[in-house]
Amino acid sequence: MPRIPTAPAGTADDRVIRLRTARFSLLSAVILCASKFVLSAVSGSLGVLSSAVDNLADILMSGVNFLSVRKAMDPADENHPYGHGKVETLGTLFQGVVIGVIGGWIVLEGVRRLREGATIGMVDLGLAVMAFSAVASWFIAEKIRKAGVASGSPALEADSLHFRTDVYSSGGIFASLILIRLTGWGWIDAAVGLAVGIYIAAAALKLLWDAAHDLADRGLPPETVESIERIIAEHRPMVLEWHDLRTRRSGAEKHVDFHVVVCREHSLEEAHRVADHLEHDIQELLGNAHVVTHIDPCEVECPGRHECARVRGMIRQLPSPERDVKRTGS
Repeated sequence: MPRIPTAPAGTADDRVIRLRTARFSLLSAVILCASKFVLSAVSGSLGVLSSAVDNLADILMSGVNFLSVRKAMDPADENHPYGHGKVETLGTLFQGVVIGVIGGWIVLEGVRRLREGATIGMVDLGLAVMAFSAVASWFIAEKIRKAGVASGSPALEADSLHFRTDVYSSGGIFASLILIRLTGWGWIDAAVGLAVGIYIAAAALKLLWDAAHDLADRGLPPETVESIERIIAEHRPMVLEWHDLRTRRSGAEKHVDFHVVVCREHSLEEAHRVADHLEHDIQELLGNAHVVTHIDPCEVECPGRHECARVRGMIRQLPSPERDVKRTGS
């Protein structure tokens, strides 16, 4: 008798956090990008240009995040009975591709400028802009990261990585401009731009790796699975054993399904009562989760009427979880 509880795509608070943070990310990226493009145009610095292009990618990615987060929060429908959570993962995959292309272009441009020996100007203004960018990007990245963790959104966590890379790249470019100011060695700018490009490309590969695994229904982290198994074990002796535990992610939502074995002498109501509490406890552990249990009757010799009566008494004493559950029998 499979049991399919209804689970919304995150709480109302989670949805508000995700949408508000996506808007904040987009506006922040626009401001930082505009200031750096102006500076790179007047100074000719590849380091500043690479950082500006990185922010341009942030604008595109923040826009993609905003759209994918909104779509991922749509409820399940006839054509998408499992919801739209994978849209968020697809958005992350798209981000990885675009960021990887941008990182590759910056690497090639850095190599070209090192060969040609390009120089830059307006170093002092560049120092001011990059110092502001590094500090602002750190605060923006932390705000987005915390919102992504709180709401369980992989797209927002990926977005925070973009701004985190800007902290490091802006700091590196700031240091390179100081060296150029002190030594007059213009090649340092191209070398730093090349290093930033390599860093951006490496970050893109990680995004692509994680998004591809989520699309392939990779299981939840081992420590999370161990916590789920611990919750099931805490329901002994009402649950005799369990098997076929499976987990995966779909955007911000986690999916868990497994079989539990109960005494064949228990009534349907008693079996459902135990499953209710299993699902309730696992959902409390994971937050935004969809949990499905399948009840199997035991195939072992009955331990005796006294033991059966004791376990039934334990089941009847369980408080009812405060949630609605749709049940289907088989």
